[in-house]
Amino acid sequence: MNLIEATDLRKTYRLSRQSTIDTDHFSLGGAGEVPLAVSPSRRRLARRHLWLVPGLAIAFYANAQAGEHGLGLGVLLLFGIVPHLPALLSVRQPHARGQMAPRAVPLFNAMHHPAPPLVLLALAAAGILSPFWFVGALAWFSHIVVDLAFGHGLRKADGWRRRWWTWR
Repeated sequence: MNLIEATDLRKTYRLSRQSTIDTDHFSLGGAGEVPLAVSPSRRRLARRHLWLVPGLAIAFYANAQAGEHGLGLGVLLLFGIVPHLPALLSVRQPHARGQMAPRAVPLFNAMHHPAPPLVLLALAAAGILSPFWFVGALAWFSHIVVDLAFGHGLRKADGWRRRWWTWR
């Protein structure tokens, strides 16, 4: 295939991917058109998405510290994944989509509260704990901050997400 054929193929693909549906209106099957409140093609970033900046900065710093102390990626993966393991307590438990089983909520909230990784971070920074715990606390805290950016956070006692960052 030469360059001209490849360009024509790309144009054809792009044209076939374009929707012929008017995304600003929704048809009710002959009963008229209803304008949509927000066009699906105009997705806006919410203020909560700004949490990605510090979350990723902390993750990059944790990675640099892991390399400096010769710890590798294992610590980062361990402390980055473990906070979501309490969600496994919801498996095969009755709950709605988007809801966590109530028995998993206390442990999940404990793992997603910023106090434990910050205490661990302070103890490691003071030299009481090894660099393993310092890097682990950074990865754990980064996980919590990035979860905030995606709209995940603490859960209510019934398993539903809280509206925002509330402590009660």
